[in-house]
Amino acid sequence: MRCAQLRTALSARLDGEPAGLPDRRLDRHVARCAACREWLERAERLRGPLLAGATDGPSADWTAKLLARLGTEGPDAIEDGGAGEGRPGQGGDGRTR
Repeated sequence: MRCAQLRTALSARLDGEPAGLPDRRLDRHVARCAACREWLERAERLRGPLLAGATDGPSADWTAKLLARLGTEGPDAIEDGGAGEGRPGQGGDGRTR
């Protein structure tokens, strides 16, 4: 089996998905293959900050910038359809733009 296939399985295992290969086989390969061991170490280091950001959600500043770019004024504007403009993709008369 090639390293690329094993790395796909390792990636799945890191994500909590079925790896498709026994853990013992993956661990044995990583123990013997320096390139895959280095790949796994890098993937684990990257995973930590990514998961931390995912649990916190976007910052208030990022959200404000996004809403400004979308032309809304905040969460209330999204909930009421943006000052009565109807659903996204529709004009004020309800017809599709």
